[in-house]
Amino acid sequence: MGSATDLDARRVRAAKNQSLLREVNERIEELAYNRGSIFEDLQRSRPIDLACECLDERCTERVTMTIAEYEQIRSDSNTFFVRPGHGDLEVEEVVRDAGDYVVVAKLGAGGSVAERLDPRKRDS
Repeated sequence: MGSATDLDARRVRAAKNQSLLREVNERIEELAYNRGSIFEDLQRSRPIDLACECLDERCTERVTMTIAEYEQIRSDSNTFFVRPGHGDLEVEEVVRDAGDYVVVAKLGAGGSVAERLDPRKRDS
C-alpha cells in the first residue's frame, strides 16, 4: 500500500470511529431536548455534557455546550467537536475554535464516510 492509500484508510477509520461517538451524543441530546415542547426555545440555550468526538478510543473527556451550539455543529454531516488538542490534522481540519472545544471537518475519504454515517441523514 502506498502512503496516500494508507492515509485514506486512516481517514476512513477515523470517520467511522468519530461517527460512533456522534451516535452516542445524538442519544444524549434526545434525552435532554424535548422537541416540540412549548419550552423548546428555552431548551436550546440549556447546556448539555457530551462525549468528546476525538480519535482516542480511551478519551473520556466531556464537552459542554448548549443544545443550540450542538445543533449548529450537527447541521453539517462532516463536522465533529473535540477538546482542544484532541484533533488530528492528518485526518481533519479545524474549522472553528470555540474555546472549550474545536469543530473539525473530515478530510479526503473521511468526509464521504462521515456524510454516509450521519444518523440524521439515514433516518430521514
